[in-house]
Amino acid sequence: MNHEQFAIWATMEALPGKEDDAREFLREAARRLGSEPGTTNFYALEIGDGKFAIFNMFIDEAALQAHVNGDVANWVRDSREGLFVRDYDITRTEVITTTLAEMAQAKQAV
Repeated sequence: MNHEQFAIWATMEALPGKEDDAREFLREAARRLGSEPGTTNFYALEIGDGKFAIFNMFIDEAALQAHVNGDVANWVRDSREGLFVRDYDITRTEVITTTLAEMAQAKQAV
C-alpha cells in the first residue's frame, strides 16, 4: 500500500520578467519544507511559457492539513505577491500508485 496517498497539485504563472524570481521562490519553498516531517515529496516543475507547477505528497491527511496551515504555507502566502499573475490553481489529489516509491522499497529490500 502506498503510504503517501495525499497530495496537492498547484499551477501558477509568473508575471512577465519574473520567471527567475519564481524559480528561486520555488527553490526556497523546497528548502523550507525540510521543517515539515509529514511532507514526504515536493516537486517544482517548469511547464513552459512562464508557467510552473508544484506537486507535494504527504503521509496522511493530518500532514496535509499541517502543511496547508503551517509556517511554510504562511511564508508562501506572504512571499508570492508580485511574482505570479494570480493565485495558484490548487487541486487536492490522491495518489493511486507510484513506481518511484515502489522501486526505492525494492532496492532497500535487496
